[in-house]
Amino acid sequence: MKQMLTFTETVLRASFLAALFLFSSCSDDDEEEDLAGTHYGMPVTVGQGTGRAWVTTNDAGVPTSVGITLSEGAVTNLGNGMRMYTLPLPAQADQTLYDHVMLDWNPEGHPPFGNYDVPHFDAHFYMLSEDEVSDIEGDVAMDEQPASQFIPPNYILTPGIVPAMGAHWIDVTDQNNAPGQFARNFLYGSLDGTFIFHEPMFTLAYLNSLKTMNSETISIPQPTAYQKSGLYPMKYSFSYNSSTKEYTISLLELTARQ
Repeated sequence: MKQMLTFTETVLRASFLAALFLFSSCSDDDEEEDLAGTHYGMPVTVGQGTGRAWVTTNDAGVPTSVGITLSEGAVTNLGNGMRMYTLPLPAQADQTLYDHVMLDWNPEGHPPFGNYDVPHFDAHFYMLSEDEVSDIEGDVAMDEQPASQFIPPNYILTPGIVPAMGAHWIDVTDQNNAPGQFARNFLYGSLDGTFIFHEPMFTLAYLNSLKTMNSETISIPQPTAYQKSGLYPMKYSFSYNSSTKEYTISLLELTARQ
């Protein structure tokens, strides 16, 4: 004979099922909410502070921006020699084009002199692994260039290949690339006919100026076609947060391109 539940047992069972449903719903909601946010890679000691790479994702977990954040101490007491810092990206960046960020400090600048011979940083957002980048040989003529449709308008190739880095492309219409005008700019990098990095380059003086102007956002020139499918930044920006005393360099509006 089928056992009948008492009224008390029926109420308790209904309460338990309701609580279980509510817990399950909350858990699902929490899991969805966790997809949106800014996710950080491991911090790295830079100067007298730290640097971190990060990626911001939307509610669907799709990256919308990527960048690096430097504490105020990271841009002080950096020393007189060139320094290179590898900033690892978090796992959420696997959906982006980028493998890691290499931040270079150039206290005396670098060639071409007269253009970039002031204290500044190079932030290379590499599409290659660290090992692949370190294997790049330099001091050779560029023997292959990307097809014209993959080259952003007004960008030209600078001479040679920098070892453990690649070849650099600059926008000849950007006044920051004119002698004595450099504050910040955006470079493309290539190797053997393939673009391998995106590079915001910015002076120490420009970073310090952010304390008064707070932020600046600039559009990135885009090619008519792309060599590989992925999320490409449409803009880049620089900002200073007076509350946290941090500088942030961002690649914004990541947009799917094929």
